[in-house]
Amino acid sequence: MWHLTLFMHIVVVGVDHHTAPVEVREQLAFRPSALPEVLAQLTVAAHAPLLEAVILSTCNRVEVYGVTHDDDVAAVQGALIAFLHRFHNLHPATHAALFTCRQDTEAVQHLFNTTCGLNSLIVGEPQIQGQVRTAYQVSSEAQTSGPILHALFRHAVEAGRRVRTETGIDRNAVSVSQAGVELARRVLGSLQQARILLVGSGKMSELAAKKLLDNGAQSITLVNRTVEKAYQLAQVWGGEVLAFEQLPQALCGADVVITSTSAPHTVIHTEHVVAAVANRSTPLIMIDLAVPRDIDEAVAAVPGARVYNIDDLAQVVATNLDRRRSELRAVEAIVASEVDRFNQWLSARAVVPTLNDLREQAEAIRQGELAKALKRLGPLDERERQIVEALTQGIVNKLLHQPTVRLKHEAAQGNGVAYAAALQTLFGLGTEASA
Repeated sequence: MWHLTLFMHIVVVGVDHHTAPVEVREQLAFRPSALPEVLAQLTVAAHAPLLEAVILSTCNRVEVYGVTHDDDVAAVQGALIAFLHRFHNLHPATHAALFTCRQDTEAVQHLFNTTCGLNSLIVGEPQIQGQVRTAYQVSSEAQTSGPILHALFRHAVEAGRRVRTETGIDRNAVSVSQAGVELARRVLGSLQQARILLVGSGKMSELAAKKLLDNGAQSITLVNRTVEKAYQLAQVWGGEVLAFEQLPQALCGADVVITSTSAPHTVIHTEHVVAAVANRSTPLIMIDLAVPRDIDEAVAAVPGARVYNIDDLAQVVATNLDRRRSELRAVEAIVASEVDRFNQWLSARAVVPTLNDLREQAEAIRQGELAKALKRLGPLDERERQIVEALTQGIVNKLLHQPTVRLKHEAAQGNGVAYAAALQTLFGLGTEASA
């Protein structure tokens, strides 16, 4: 295990969907507007447990990342858990058993896995990368992320970018609404010119509307029994709103129909679809996301209509999940290489203060001995003085070159802290003797 310097650690404490139910995550979550205040309390006060801090608060996780100089990492993590309870007005022991604590390499690995979608409820989902980036930006604006967390989160986002560029972990739909939209796009080739009809205005329709727009759809019509709800959805995602009684006419003007009502019976019947496909040269794509079904089973037999229900889409989702899982080995290889890159940077950074101390000590000795020599030599012209100055600088630089190169090499191999400690001991760096 490496340390940041001789006295620093990266820590993370938190809960996620693996360890805590949604009702617990709700109690511990932070409103975005509260984050600057929380971050300041974690880092600014004299008794604050962290030197740097970033909070990642999403619907699936609440995690605090930090840097501490305290070698009693368990005590720091305990203080963070107590702080989270106190901030949310909870008894200190309410959810303490549900928290997971990590430090150093394990903490770094966890952030990289999270950013790359390996810890998500749906493997490979892309939203988490943006959420990680936003968490860092908030801490940066609050001035609570320093050089260590800046580098950590920059490397994590880069790992996420590589994973989504170099693997297919997020390229296959894994929700039925997304699968329905992608199915329609594959059948039609493009959704840009397609006329889309959404029947129902619940969560499924909201997700479908977003995915339709993401896939280039420009013409969306909304039909719902409660027109006000349809207007609410239209205000967010756009589109024309029609009353439920106009559903038969709306079918005639649609290329893709996606239904997701909560009706206890079918709402689209054979006669509706026969009329809708009467003068069409292309098939009418009908995707039924509702349970119970919105589209009468007999509609599947109407020539010119292609009907897909939630079981059809569930099979697509299951296949796509298997495809995503097949990418895990490639994703894990990218994460491992990026973690290694960060560790090398961190190890090199850990020896920089020692190298600076060594060079400062050598320069102080050089200046002192040079002053004595010049005093003994008596008056020198400018050229002679420059020669003596260059001579002493050259000797110091050559003496320090090999230790500097070797220490940086050992740091890259993960041995920097031990070698830096030996150098500090041998040369008395940071002590009164050094001064």
